[in-house]
Amino acid sequence: MIRKAELKQLQFQMNPHFLYNSFFILNSLVKTGDVERIERFTNMLGEYFRFITRDGEDHVWLSEEISHCRRYAEIQNLRFSRRIRLEFDDLPKGMEQISVPRLIVQPIIENAYEHSFDKMTEDGLLRVSFEMDRNEAQIIVEDNGRISDSEIEALKNRLDQTAEFDKMTGMINIHRRILLTFGDGVGLFVTRSGINGLKAVIRIKMPEMPVR
Repeated sequence: MIRKAELKQLQFQMNPHFLYNSFFILNSLVKTGDVERIERFTNMLGEYFRFITRDGEDHVWLSEEISHCRRYAEIQNLRFSRRIRLEFDDLPKGMEQISVPRLIVQPIIENAYEHSFDKMTEDGLLRVSFEMDRNEAQIIVEDNGRISDSEIEALKNRLDQTAEFDKMTGMINIHRRILLTFGDGVGLFVTRSGINGLKAVIRIKMPEMPVR
């Protein structure tokens, strides 16, 4: 019961800046008079908030979480399409029905948009990909934003010492919820990306297959 209560508390630590920015996007669309884009945007925004606020479901299928992330990325694309390119792979079928805590991937994508690209005026790249084997599934979010080696090392240290932090930042929140759900040996891990920015890897355990 204690673990479930902590998961619930961590799940609802949401960043309000996305809501503010969404209204600025909507305001800009209204000024253009593009009714079709306004309709599409408001539908996406409604689905976004329905997903993050719905009660009764602490866990969702990974396919639902990734669909939500795609929706979020489409919304952000209205803001950043001129300077940030998105590459979003298809989720492998073998990963679709893994039960995961809700909102463990989207905040990482949000972090890239809001922090990694904040000083880039062009040529940003955000890449979301997936890997899996019999024991483990990985969700990989990487960018080419500007981050120093010391910042990456500091983030690694904070993730390694999660239990010692009273204030849960977005990354630590995700790492903590994965540990509470799957146990030791998994979680959120960060390194330097091959495209030069931050690479965040969510590692989760594959469900055990029934023995025939």
